[in-house]
Amino acid sequence: MARPLSTDARDKMLAAAQSIVMEGGLDAYTIDAVATRSGVAKSTIYRHFASSNDLLLAALDDFVPVLREVDSGVLRDDLGRLMHQFVAMAQEPRIHRLFASVLQRAALDPDFARLQSALVAERKAPMRRAIQRGIASGEIDPTIDVDTVAAMLEGPMIARIVHDRGRFGPGEIDLIVELVLKAVAPRRVR
Repeated sequence: MARPLSTDARDKMLAAAQSIVMEGGLDAYTIDAVATRSGVAKSTIYRHFASSNDLLLAALDDFVPVLREVDSGVLRDDLGRLMHQFVAMAQEPRIHRLFASVLQRAALDPDFARLQSALVAERKAPMRRAIQRGIASGEIDPTIDVDTVAAMLEGPMIARIVHDRGRFGPGEIDLIVELVLKAVAPRRVR
């Protein structure tokens, strides 16, 4: 009979993976490094995680906060609050250091990209629900895909975070939200 997986060992692995990534970036992260830092045998690591990428994404999942749900009944306000949360999270120094590395690794490693997509989808759920409410209320054109609207909101934020280190002028995030909502509003028939 197989022994149950140890939550203590799992916690040690996740903490080790997080500290390795924070100290040396994604390039420093290896299963060997996690085993050494955590004191957990590689065989135990692979009993918990199917691959190195699975452990890395689990560590990042614990590390990167989820957006808090917002539902005030006013779409523009809800999306604005969500985007402010997103930018504040991405500007946090620990997360900011990871951001470009995660994007680069996802571009180069298809398995990591697949797993990272699932992590991102979970993080985007509050925004997707707000967009779906906007479609249901008639504020967003129902022929436009939810993910397209999300990309239109996130794109300028991500560009600023990557290129301008997350600097936004006063009211700029709300202006981006307003411009996107104008772009995705239902077309009026004349």
